Amino acid sequence: MSKRSFEESIAGAHRSPDHDNGLPIQDILSPGDEHGQSSGQSKKPRNFIATVACETCRLKKTRCDESRPRCGLCKSLGLECVYNERKSSKRDQSLTMIMSTLHRLETKLENIPSSILGDLQSLRSQIHTPANEAQTHTLPALADEGSQLVSMLPTAGDNFTPAAAGDADDFETEESQTKPDSVGRVSISFSQHGVIEWPGARKILPQHLLAVYQILGKNYVIELESARDPLPMFTSPFPLQAGDHWLEVLPLAMIRGLADAFFNVFNPFTPIMDRGFFFSFTLGTAIESGFGYNLETCLVLNVLALGCLAVLAYQEGNYPLAGTQGHRFEPPDWINVVYEEQPGLRFFNEARRRIGFLMCDNDLQSCQFYLLSSVYYNQIPRPMDSWAMIHRAATCCLSMLTNHKVNFDEWEGDMKSRVYWNCLMNETILVQELHLPSSGLSRLEEQVPIPKFIGFETTSYASNRFISSSGVDDSYFQYHFLAQVAHRIILTRIRHSLYFYSDSGTFPLPAVNTELHHQLEQWRTNLPKSIQFNHSPYSAHPASSHPTPGTPSMHPSPSTSVASPAQISSPRPRTDQNRPLSPGTAVTDAMLQGRYLIARFHIGRPYLYKALRIPHLLTDEDFVQRVRETLPDGWERWNEEMLGFLQDCAPHSPAVAQDLDLLRSLWPEK
Repeated sequence: MSKRSFEESIAGAHRSPDHDNGLPIQDILSPGDEHGQSSGQSKKPRNFIATVACETCRLKKTRCDESRPRCGLCKSLGLECVYNERKSSKRDQSLTMIMSTLHRLETKLENIPSSILGDLQSLRSQIHTPANEAQTHTLPALADEGSQLVSMLPTAGDNFTPAAAGDADDFETEESQTKPDSVGRVSISFSQHGVIEWPGARKILPQHLLAVYQILGKNYVIELESARDPLPMFTSPFPLQAGDHWLEVLPLAMIRGLADAFFNVFNPFTPIMDRGFFFSFTLGTAIESGFGYNLETCLVLNVLALGCLAVLAYQEGNYPLAGTQGHRFEPPDWINVVYEEQPGLRFFNEARRRIGFLMCDNDLQSCQFYLLSSVYYNQIPRPMDSWAMIHRAATCCLSMLTNHKVNFDEWEGDMKSRVYWNCLMNETILVQELHLPSSGLSRLEEQVPIPKFIGFETTSYASNRFISSSGVDDSYFQYHFLAQVAHRIILTRIRHSLYFYSDSGTFPLPAVNTELHHQLEQWRTNLPKSIQFNHSPYSAHPASSHPTPGTPSMHPSPSTSVASPAQISSPRPRTDQNRPLSPGTAVTDAMLQGRYLIARFHIGRPYLYKALRIPHLLTDEDFVQRVRETLPDGWERWNEEMLGFLQDCAPHSPAVAQDLDLLRSLWPEK
C-alpha cells in the first residue's frame, strides 16, 4: 500500500481559493538550501549555537567559535577574520540570553574556595586514568585554579551530560553494583527502586518486606508491566450510531477544541509539535484524506487522544476551555467524546491501526508520532509501552541526524533538534529508574544544538485559519523547556559524580557535593526572570485532593518516584485569584521547582547511603550538612501526600500497586 509523501501532503493542505499558489515544500522547510547554508559536521563539539559566524566559517560551512578579533579557524589559517554583523530582533536577543545562560552553566566556575580545590585535586589523583588523559584536550582552557577544577568536575567533554545518562554505563548489571573499580569505588544505584538493595537499608527494613521483595525479584517493575494485558484493540465510534466512518463526520468544532486543549496542556512542556505547522498543513491534510492511512492522520489522531486527557484536566481544575467565555469550565457540546475507560483511546486505537502500514518510515513526522504515543502511554500509565515508543522515536532521530545533513538554523532542522531533546530526556528517566537498555541516542548530544524554537512561517491563508492562542507568550514555555535541558545536564552530573561508595569512606567527597550544589543554585538564579521561583524547597502546598484518572497530573510513570508537578506550588504566571492561567501553566510552572527539589534530593542520597552502611565513618559535616538536608522538616507531610498519590495511581498500573503494597508494609496502620 502506498502513502502520500511529505511533500504531497503539504501540497494538498487546506488553502483559500485566493491562495492556491502556496509556497513549495522546499521553500517552506529549507529556504536556505539553495544558498548552500546546510549545516556540516562540527569540528569542535559545543553546547551553544553560533549567533554570528565569520565570513570564512560561513564559506567553509564550519561552526564558528565567535572568538574576537579572530575566530579559532581564521587564527589557525592565518586569515583575516571578518564578521558581518546583523541587527538582532527582540526574539533573537531573548534566545541569545537563554543560550548564554545555558552555556555559562556548562563552563563557568566562579568563587571556588581553595579548600575545595585541595579536595578536588585529591580526588583527581584517585580517579585519574588514561581515559581521562585522552579527554584533557577537549576541556575549556581556563586560567589559574579554574583549569584544574574543570578537569575534576563534570563537563561536556567528560560526558557528564545527558550523553552519559543514556549510554551503557547506566545499564547497571549485578556485577557493576557490587564489584569495586580500580580505585575501590562501588556504584550506587541511582534508581529509587534500587534503594531496597542498599546493604545498609536491608539491615533496618522489616524482614517481611525483604521476604516479599525477594519473591518479587529485582526487576519486578519491568516484569509486572511487561505481563500486562495489551490495550483493548476495538474502537468505539463517536457517536455510537456513526458507524465505521465516524472520523469523517466529526464536527470541526470538536477537532479544534481537542487540538487546542493538547497544544495548551501537553505541548508546552513536551514541545514535540509545531502549532503553526499542525494547523496550517497537518490537520488539513488529514481531513482532506478522510482520515486515511497517512502520517498526517496518525499525528492528528494522537493529538486528539491527548486532547481528551487535556480537556479532563481543564474540567478538574475548573479552567475555561480556549475560545470560551467566562472564568470557569463550561462543558462543550462534544464533551462526551472524552468519557471512556481510557480517555482518548478511540482516537489512539485508530492511529495504531494506521501506523502499521507506515512503521518503517523514519522521518520527522514518524518521530513525532512515536513521541506522542509515548506521552499517551505515560498518562495511562504504561511505562514499558512508553519505553518502546521512545526507542522507536530514537531510531527515527538516529536516521534523520546521521544519514542526512541538517541545517539547524532553519525551521525543519530546529524541529529535529526539538524532537531529539524531547526523546533523549524522556528516555533518560526510564533508563535511569528501571535500568532499561538505552538507544545510543546520547552519542549525538554534542552534535545536536539546543533548539532555538524557530517559528514556522508561510504566506498561505491556512496559516491563520485554525490557530488560537494559549493566552501565554510562547517564549515562556520555550524558556521552561531550555531550562529542563540544563537541569537534565546537572542531574546527570550528580549521577556520575556522587553515586559511588568505598569502604574507606572516601566517597562521596564533600567538595564535589558543594560544587554540585553551587551549579544547581547557579541554574536556579540564572533562569530568565519570567520563570524565576523563590527558594522555598519544602514549603510547597500539595493539592488538597488527589486528581481523578485521566488528567496529566494524575499519571506519572512508575519509573518516577517524585511528586506530580501539579502538586508543587510556583509563583508565575497567575491570575488575580492567585491561580495558574491554565492547566498547561500549572504544570510547566511547577516543573522547575519540582526539578530543583529532585536535584537537591539526589545530591543528598549518597550521604544517606554512607550513613546507613558505614555510620562509624560518618563525619559531622556529612551528618549535619548532608544527611539532615535529605529529610528536612516537613517530610512527614510530603510522605503522606505521596502515599495518597500512589494510591490514586495504583488501579492503573500493577507496578505502582506493588510499590504501594511494599510501602504500606512499613506503616501497617496506613
